[in-house]
Amino acid sequence: MKTVAVVGAGMAGLAAACALRAAGIATVVFEKSRGVGGRAATRRIGDCCFDHGAQYVKAPSAAVQNLIAATGDAVQIQRPVWTFTATNQIGPGDLAYDDEQRWTWPSGITRLAKYLARDLDVRLETTVASISAAGNGYRLSAASRHDLGQFDAVLLTAPAPQSAAILAAGDLAPASAALIAALHSVQYRRSISITVAFPHRPAVPWYALVNIDRHHPISWLACEHDKPGRAPEGMGLLIAQMSHEWATAHWDELQKGTFLPNDPLPPPIAEALAAMQTLAGDLGAPLWIDLQRWRYALPDTATPLTTMDRIAVAGDMVAGQGRVHLAIEDGWRAADQIRALLK
Repeated sequence: MKTVAVVGAGMAGLAAACALRAAGIATVVFEKSRGVGGRAATRRIGDCCFDHGAQYVKAPSAAVQNLIAATGDAVQIQRPVWTFTATNQIGPGDLAYDDEQRWTWPSGITRLAKYLARDLDVRLETTVASISAAGNGYRLSAASRHDLGQFDAVLLTAPAPQSAAILAAGDLAPASAALIAALHSVQYRRSISITVAFPHRPAVPWYALVNIDRHHPISWLACEHDKPGRAPEGMGLLIAQMSHEWATAHWDELQKGTFLPNDPLPPPIAEALAAMQTLAGDLGAPLWIDLQRWRYALPDTATPLTTMDRIAVAGDMVAGQGRVHLAIEDGWRAADQIRALLK
């Protein structure tokens, strides 16, 4: 039986692994973190549950719709997405955009990743450091030089700089030079997600606001409490995803973590909190504030090359956009590509 190593248990890697497994190809997924889903991430604090990366899943294709339906407990976000400007002018968004379905789950967006991973061989907290040639296949090694096994093909779904580093650390040069260069050409925007629990909910007509001129410190502000099961009745749960410029300016001074009422707030967090309440209204003193950093949040470009021999890449770096459904669809595409390469 042919075997494939998938590096990264984000949505693209999991979707590809599921498709390969369904085709009768043995697949092992290696993930450096403690959980699956990548930026489709969910966190819990007390009675609150929130998605501090990807906010929801669109389903423009029948295949993605069928996948979402298969989970059994997906729900739609009902209220609209409005827009705002650098001068805090708020208004209705594009009506066509609001007609799009926005899917989520009461237990968090990670529910979809866990559904995809349910029958897969996923090795968590395992960092792939290099790929080397081994006979007619490839051998993967961990950072500790521990042997992770030999495979007939490899799918890289980690962010482009990390995937390029894995290729560069092996013995595949000069054949890998073109793919490494293509991966290095992908440009990403950083993001810092700031989730705040308030004693009150905002009296607003929107679920979320998106900044349309890219001149505001906040790029996205959402009422996470609109999603079923996310916060106790009456509590406001808001998520601000800060702009690339703001995140880059404050990257080194801010680390992920949670601030409680008596904790001193770093000035940038206090600034972000004030900007949130300017848009949503005065909601009272925060009950807690949680911060998460995303170095490779949103790609602005796509890699011009996606294969080298029987090594393929998939995910945001191929789609050129940070969208869950696009990552899933690209995982399926890569699975078909690998099946063809193994024939």
